[in-house]
Amino acid sequence: MTVSVPGYQIADVLGRGGFGVVYRARHLTIDREVAIKVDTRVILDDRDQRRFLREVRAAGRLSGHPHVVEIYDAGVLPDSRPYIVMELCSGGSLADRGPMAPRDVAEIGQRIADALAAAHDLGVLHRDIKPGNILVKRYGTVALSDFGLAALMETGRDTSVTLEALTPAYAAPEQFHLVPPTPRSDVYALAATLYTLLSGHPPRYPADRELSLPEIIRLHDTPLDDLPGVPPQFMAVLRRGLARDPAHRYQDAAALRADLSQLNVGDLPSPRHAVTSPVMTAATPRYPPPTPPGGMPPQYPVAQHPTPPPSRRAGRVGIWVGAALAAVLVVTGVWYFALRDTGGGGHGAADTINPTTTSPTKTPTETYGVRTVTEGCPAAGIKDAQAACVEKAECWSGMVVINGEIESIRRLPCDQGHVYETYAIALVPGDVADPYADVLEAHPVVQKVCSMDTLLASRYGDALQYGPERWKPEVLPPSSDDRSTELGVYRCVATITEIGTIQGSAFRPR
Repeated sequence: MTVSVPGYQIADVLGRGGFGVVYRARHLTIDREVAIKVDTRVILDDRDQRRFLREVRAAGRLSGHPHVVEIYDAGVLPDSRPYIVMELCSGGSLADRGPMAPRDVAEIGQRIADALAAAHDLGVLHRDIKPGNILVKRYGTVALSDFGLAALMETGRDTSVTLEALTPAYAAPEQFHLVPPTPRSDVYALAATLYTLLSGHPPRYPADRELSLPEIIRLHDTPLDDLPGVPPQFMAVLRRGLARDPAHRYQDAAALRADLSQLNVGDLPSPRHAVTSPVMTAATPRYPPPTPPGGMPPQYPVAQHPTPPPSRRAGRVGIWVGAALAAVLVVTGVWYFALRDTGGGGHGAADTINPTTTSPTKTPTETYGVRTVTEGCPAAGIKDAQAACVEKAECWSGMVVINGEIESIRRLPCDQGHVYETYAIALVPGDVADPYADVLEAHPVVQKVCSMDTLLASRYGDALQYGPERWKPEVLPPSSDDRSTELGVYRCVATITEIGTIQGSAFRPR
């Protein structure tokens, strides 16, 4: 089929995939070679077009990362097929590069995990990581491509997954049960990709035939054998990334990247800490319903250590159990008091939203989880809202919301670029039984607290120069952990449109 894209001269076909064809082309205006991916599916209505544009913008927000393929342009052809104009990576893909040396694979893994962590920070999932989607740029660096399946997983958007869209050898086990994808699904796919680069074939998956769905599901129960020449620590990283149960995997790409960076492989430096083995957690249903396993913000990488091997003597078992319980109590106490004293203003792994308290008389910090103020706070004047403003600026990465629940978000320093900033915090209304994002957004009191009027009245400093056309208010629902406490809180957060991220503090002093 002949393809004509305005402003570009098509040269030849670079490759074909399940949903598209990639062409080599020349951008006539600036005389630059590019790659153009033309989707084989058509966009027939406004809803599909909006979805396509969301995906393109999601990929565009990652442009500039050294290990993400640049997006230059996008549009829809006269026959309703969408296209994306991308950076031309002359080195091809890693689809047929294995087996590779462990040192090289570890370095590739760090770079792609860094790109994936950046995507997750912006609320973007890739959903199709495999060797064929890791390209080699002109000067030899690797980059993650094809965010064509990526979606901004936010409230009200379609988070379903179909078997048709999966690459079976790299898809996480839960996806074959149509559980919505999460950052841990991407972690599995990246770990499967690294295994393939080391061995020359995907983990557990036969190279000589296609499998039926029941065979694929049974295949995920198969133990992962050691690979010849691959250090045990590297295999421990792979096994954790390829854990069948998402709760046993690295919770995000940043945690995987951290362990890859510590490997002692070839002439890489010795590890600064022990690489962890798969974490065993309390028994959970093998495939729970599509409810995110973690809340906000226990999404930060937290060091998890392998369980000590069982002792042969019962007395020593008792010592281990007692020591473990004592350690948990000490860590819990330190964590609670550190948060209470700081008011949640820090940016480390221990940030929390609404810690449980048993005190009959709660301070504002104990009620909201952070230090708050009402003086000069527009939200505090809204009747029956029990709303306040955070005492210090509170800034966030992009969020992943699935089925109305927070799956992933990270607190960020406000002096670096961030996607969201808090402009109000409030107690969940008493007549809301299930405080999911869509339920809260429909509540009349929440609509007043998180309104554009409240947002505009809450602006601070340089943010005053941006009018309503530049802002978008959103509701940040309580996490599953918050809802298990006596009182949950929600936040009103704002993001600035037409600009990638907010710089500095927009609503409160830092």
